[in-house]
Amino acid sequence: MKRFVTLFLSLLFLCSGLWAWVNDETIDDWIVQQVITANEDHPDLLGLQTNETWFVVVVDFPDFPATEAWGIDEAENLVTQSAVDYLDQLSGGTTEIDVVVHEEVVRATSNLAVYGEDNDARDTDSKGTFLPNQLATYVIEAIKDDVEWSEFDLDGNGEVDRLLILHSTKGQEENPSRTERIWSHFTHFEEPIGVDDSMLAHHYTMASLQTGTSGVGTILHEMMHQMGAVDLYPVHDETSFQSWKGLGDWDIMASGNWNGAGRWPALPTGASMELLDSPRIIDLDLTWPAGTSQPCLGPTITMEGTSEGGEILRVPLGTSEAVFIELRTDFGYDSRLPGHGVLVTYQDQSVGDIDDNEVNTNPNLPWLMVIEADGRQDLVSGANQGEASDVFTNGSQFGATGVEIRTHDGVLVPWTAKVLIENETTIEFSSMNCSPNVPLNLPDHGATILSTGTINTEVPITTICSSQLSSSDGRAVEMTPHQSETYHLNFSSTGTPNSIALLTGFIECGDDVFDIEYTVHTLNRIPIESYYSGQVNVDSNTLLEVPIDSLGANSQRLSVHIDGALSRVSSGATSVTLSENSTYALTIEPNGLLVNNMIVQGTIELHTEEGQQWVIQIELTAEREDEEFLATYRTPGRIIAILMFTFTLYFAAMSLQVPAKETTTVNTDAKSVESLEATPTDEDIDPWGRVLDESST
Repeated sequence: MKRFVTLFLSLLFLCSGLWAWVNDETIDDWIVQQVITANEDHPDLLGLQTNETWFVVVVDFPDFPATEAWGIDEAENLVTQSAVDYLDQLSGGTTEIDVVVHEEVVRATSNLAVYGEDNDARDTDSKGTFLPNQLATYVIEAIKDDVEWSEFDLDGNGEVDRLLILHSTKGQEENPSRTERIWSHFTHFEEPIGVDDSMLAHHYTMASLQTGTSGVGTILHEMMHQMGAVDLYPVHDETSFQSWKGLGDWDIMASGNWNGAGRWPALPTGASMELLDSPRIIDLDLTWPAGTSQPCLGPTITMEGTSEGGEILRVPLGTSEAVFIELRTDFGYDSRLPGHGVLVTYQDQSVGDIDDNEVNTNPNLPWLMVIEADGRQDLVSGANQGEASDVFTNGSQFGATGVEIRTHDGVLVPWTAKVLIENETTIEFSSMNCSPNVPLNLPDHGATILSTGTINTEVPITTICSSQLSSSDGRAVEMTPHQSETYHLNFSSTGTPNSIALLTGFIECGDDVFDIEYTVHTLNRIPIESYYSGQVNVDSNTLLEVPIDSLGANSQRLSVHIDGALSRVSSGATSVTLSENSTYALTIEPNGLLVNNMIVQGTIELHTEEGQQWVIQIELTAEREDEEFLATYRTPGRIIAILMFTFTLYFAAMSLQVPAKETTTVNTDAKSVESLEATPTDEDIDPWGRVLDESST
């Protein structure tokens, strides 16, 4: 039985080892994915609480020491006076805040410029290290044994939720040319800091103390990040081709933190409130049951000012889109807004990268934008940062009539909102055609097709549909059944490559009528998003040829942007011309930033001038040249396989062992035993124990 078990285990480990060897890449990808997820994922940020407690620490520098005017007392006065009133208005009077300032100023080990120097990026050294993070780490390590950290764990999960570090100088945002200064910011520590046996600090906010009351908006802006809000101005706009302002002065998370010379920052708009987990957001479902008599009448809602405790309406447009409606009045922190009235914003969560704080980077694909009541879209064009005519006033309308609102499919919303302002502000909702019953779903943000391409509407052919559409390029457009059993929009002739056409008109399906205004981009070639992995040298440059698959004919020129950690150690052309077997030449330049077995991730983004984008995911492993051969056998899959083979040999050897025969012991008689015992003699012996022969003496 034992032999059978060992033989079975031997075969089991052999099969496992062979599978691991053959599926080496599959195992590697799975393990790397687990490691990367563990390293990159940060704990969820805690939204606004009914009881907030902020921990504030003041740090100074040998060349900029704190003074009586700019020290502990000023920090307490500045933060307390601003945060208490602001959070009261932000929460609608439901939040109380306690500000705790550390009783001693922490002296940095180096002068200001050591932490504030700018190289290729803000506040970074030549190797790309973010220097203020080192300062923040030093500050926390210096005081961690003197602080009761549990006060600042607002939800009892063992994490410090509110941490604000104020430095004794002015921030670089006040004068960007002063490159030795520190930009105010929120970020995570490189590694969580254990501040006591059961508490971790994962993140911090750093801002300027000496900017004084003019820096209130900046301090609160950065603390909003600590509650989950994101920047609503173009943070990184390398792929943006217009100078736009995001939400401008209408939101503290855009340029609204500078309202009133930085002393009267705007309150967050609806989408920001939602990220802060504010209970003031009310979902308004503007759908009517099938068969409802037309026109459909909706609710009439009385609005109160956001700064006066009013609620914010959220009208869903689909799984990722919504319209926020709020009343901004001449009260409190909103008194310094560009104007007052009903502010309407449109949100599209299908674009942007909220985890990397890059949401409003492209004005053609905004994550959040103001629906301007004057219809001019000056914020998008960059003409201004907000004006009084942006808000809706008495008698104005938006939605299906008045200022039109369309989904990212180019479909006009079915409802209309009318603003009435007398003794109070009310909004009346109605719909001429009620709610559509047919699931029309065009490709998001316009279609990108080849010259002979069609556009899928996802409407099943079991529905009777027709269309009255025209194209700005003169081609006729029909809605025809497709082999996929859905209707497609089909053009009457071949399109012109590298052109843009606007489809306008109506699609009718049963009793539903859809008003369409839809953009179509025609290209010679369309890239296929993909994944690329490889090895690079730790010490010298490596040239990689990254393949780019595509569909179509002829050639297609696209712009290129390298993003993520990859951008710190690589360079490449700013454009690429796609053909049948295209590659992108990516040069990896270690610059002392790579170490053995380091994994470098990033993306190569291909995009058109209009903002259409395709992404190639990149994952590279850094290896030393003399270890590249061994690296083949150091991968997780190969190591597991070798381990399995070792177990195979071990159990195979056990199964082949021949059991030893049992032996019996025969006792000899006493006489025999005695005869075996040596009897001492008096014979002489030499030093080696030999008996000396008498004749030899």
